[in-house]
Amino acid sequence: MYIKLQELFKLITKFLHLNKKISKYFIFLIVSLSFWFLTVMSKEYETTIFIPISYTDFPESKQLVNQLEKQIELKVKSYGFYLLSQNLFKTKPLIISINSLTETKTKNYSQKQWVVKRHYKKLYKLLSADIKILSTSPDTLFIRFQQKHSKKVAVIFRGNLHFNSQYRLKDKIRLFPDSIFIFGTKKTLSKINYIETDSVVFDEVEKAIKQDIDLSDIDGISFSKKQVQISFDVEKFTEKIITLTLSATNVPKGYKIKFYPPKVEIVTTVSFADYNKLDPSFFVAEANANNLEGKNKLEVKLSKKPNFANVVKIKPSRVEFLLIRQ
Repeated sequence: MYIKLQELFKLITKFLHLNKKISKYFIFLIVSLSFWFLTVMSKEYETTIFIPISYTDFPESKQLVNQLEKQIELKVKSYGFYLLSQNLFKTKPLIISINSLTETKTKNYSQKQWVVKRHYKKLYKLLSADIKILSTSPDTLFIRFQQKHSKKVAVIFRGNLHFNSQYRLKDKIRLFPDSIFIFGTKKTLSKINYIETDSVVFDEVEKAIKQDIDLSDIDGISFSKKQVQISFDVEKFTEKIITLTLSATNVPKGYKIKFYPPKVEIVTTVSFADYNKLDPSFFVAEANANNLEGKNKLEVKLSKKPNFANVVKIKPSRVEFLLIRQ
C-alpha cells in the first residue's frame, strides 16, 4: 500500500512538472478574474430587495377582515459589494406592532395603516451598509378590522373508535366542555352552528379513555378554548340468546292466529356485569296481524327491550302464520 502511494505521488509530481505552462495560465486566469470581480463589485447598481413582514400585537376584541401584505418590495441602489452581502444573508423580518398604530374608523370597519416612507429608519436597520432606498411597493400597509361578535356553539367529536375483540363503548362519548364561544364577524358566525374536533382515531381500545384533543381551526374564527377533553368508558361484553314466545297484535275479530315457529330467538350482546340479570321478561316479541291480505309471512318486532343490551338479530325475523276462525 505504501509503495502504491509513493508511485501515485511521483506520477502527480511528474505531471505538474511537464505542464508548467498550463499551471502559469491558470494562475494568470485566477488573478484576472479577481481583478474583474473587484471592478464589477466596486460599481453602483440598482436592484430589488424583498423584506418579509411579521405582524404582532393584534387587538383581541377585533377581527381582521383584509389580507395583509407578507413583504415589502424595495427598489434600492448601492455598490455591488453591499448588494452581494445583502443577498448572501437571510434578511431579518420587519416587525410591525398593530396596537402601536393609530386607528381610524369607517362605516364598515376600523383601519390602521403603516406608511413606509415614515419608517425608512427602521428599514435601513434591516439592510447592509450604504444601501439607498429609491422606492417601495406598497407605499402603505393597511390593516382593517371589524368588531368581533361571539356565539356559543356545540362541540362535536370527529373520529373513530376501534375496540379490541369483545369490548365496546359504554354509555356515550363525553366532551368537556361540550360547547364553547367562538368569535368573528357577524356574517361569518351566522354560517357556523357547531365546532368539530380534529380527526382522532382510537385503536385497540379496551379501557376507559380520558385525554385532551384539539379543535379544528376555521379561517377567520377564534375560539374561547383551543382544546376540549374527551372521555368515555369501555365494557367487556358477551353474547346471550333469549327464547321468546311470539304474540300477535291487531288480530281480526272472531279469529285467532298460530305462528310457525311459535317461538323466536333474540341474539343479544350484553356486558359481563349485566349477563346474569338479562332474562326473557325484559323482552316482548310481536307480529302485527293487521292487513293480512296477500301475506304469507309476518315480520317479528320487539315492542319491549332493555337499554343495557344490544339486539343483534331476531331468528327468524319473519314467521309463517295460520288464521283460524273461532
